[in-house]
Amino acid sequence: NNNYNKILIYSIKKKLLFLIKSFGYSLLSLLYRKITQIADPNNHESVEIINTKLENFSYKIFKIKNCRIYTDTINDTAFIIDNKIVDEASFQLRDTKNSPISNNIVFKKGTPRIKKNFDGNVFSLLTGGAGNSSYWHWLFDVLPRIKIFKNHNDLKEIDFFLLPDLKKKFQNETLDLLKIPRNKRLSSRIYRHLQTTSSITVDHPYVFNNDPSKSVINIPNWIITFLRKEFIGKNDKKFPTKFYIDRSDSTSNHKHLRQIINEDEIKKILSKKGFSIIRLSDLSFSDQVSLFNNASIIVGLHGAGLANLTFCNPATLIIELKSLSAGYMYSNLSKKLKLNYHDISIKPINFNNNDQQGSIEVPLKFLEEKIN
Repeated sequence: NNNYNKILIYSIKKKLLFLIKSFGYSLLSLLYRKITQIADPNNHESVEIINTKLENFSYKIFKIKNCRIYTDTINDTAFIIDNKIVDEASFQLRDTKNSPISNNIVFKKGTPRIKKNFDGNVFSLLTGGAGNSSYWHWLFDVLPRIKIFKNHNDLKEIDFFLLPDLKKKFQNETLDLLKIPRNKRLSSRIYRHLQTTSSITVDHPYVFNNDPSKSVINIPNWIITFLRKEFIGKNDKKFPTKFYIDRSDSTSNHKHLRQIINEDEIKKILSKKGFSIIRLSDLSFSDQVSLFNNASIIVGLHGAGLANLTFCNPATLIIELKSLSAGYMYSNLSKKLKLNYHDISIKPINFNNNDQQGSIEVPLKFLEEKIN
């Protein structure tokens, strides 16, 4: 009876919360009015488009006066003027691709969050849910937007920076190094609906043909140059030159989504060969940069930590352990940096072969041959 009563109370509470939430959303939708039209950014008096180039890549910078920004923090972000959503500046991701503007969530749900007013220029670096916590996407999708803007403008113009999130240590550490004042940083997880004097956003740094899966394996050279220039040399600590990346603290490892079955054996072999076993989460961002910048040999499982290959010097030996379907982002990144890259690709266990996830068992003799 007690269990039944607990379940009943929980069910009632859940329904009440749902009703309260729905009622609140309805009120806010009425207050902010329904979005029904699309604004053409190329033909609107409130929108200024600045064209800029980095290497041979063309980008647009959008400056939108008296603009509202609404985001669901995962797939959709809308820039709104006169209750019209601004095309090109807004995005609506479906299956990782940017779908037509008519699919944006604001047409269906409106903007059901209390609006916060910001007097000044708000620069949005939003990129979809991947930027909320992924180290790779933060480095390659979020931060390069600052360079795109700076290519034609002064960062002093910006009063607030709207960022995917600010909970991760590396997020604040990288922004500190880029000298973005902490009092100017806004997390989209907290500020989902803003009214601004002026909103600013830029094109995606490397997705040009709306095919992220292909674009991600061919990062433009200017992004690599930007990251190296901004972050290398900020730390003079000494680190081991030979190391194995221990992902025992990784979320995907805990959920058994991507792991090495015989990792303990690998660690023993590498330790005997003078390798240090390092968990990247134990290090600050600048420590990670120095670690990779001073390395001579790196062994690690396919994962976001290998984004730090960006900071390696030419000829560094890289051995990536990966499933057969994990993709070529790190091999291509290594080519651009002239690293001595090798991989050990293995058919994953218990996972569809189209996915980068899955447990793998690394042939130990083969690994030793690669190192030797």
